[in-house]
Amino acid sequence: MGLTTVVHLFAGPPEIMSPILQANLRPVIRAIAMVVWHVAKLLLALMTFGIAYFTKFRNAGLSLFIILIQLSFAGLFLWYNITLFSVLFALPQWTVFLIVPVLMDYAQLKDA
Repeated sequence: MGLTTVVHLFAGPPEIMSPILQANLRPVIRAIAMVVWHVAKLLLALMTFGIAYFTKFRNAGLSLFIILIQLSFAGLFLWYNITLFSVLFALPQWTVFLIVPVLMDYAQLKDA
């Protein structure tokens, strides 16, 4: 999750946000795009810190919350891959949001 956060921070803005900010869009649309971008960045960072927290302390509620967020993200990416592109890997981010919760669940079961 930490690696995903770093990629989002450094690789995403030029590829995703620069074209949006340079497009001839209403200011409110550009502002909403920026807010959504930063919300995603914050969620990724907070999930990274939450997962790091689990290395020292168990918290089943927080773990379930992070897993559900990630599975929801995976579902959204899969939905748009299939409905807009008719392929699975146009937006490959779903793989990370599926792998991390599986690993988290495995770690919890192993420690139980």
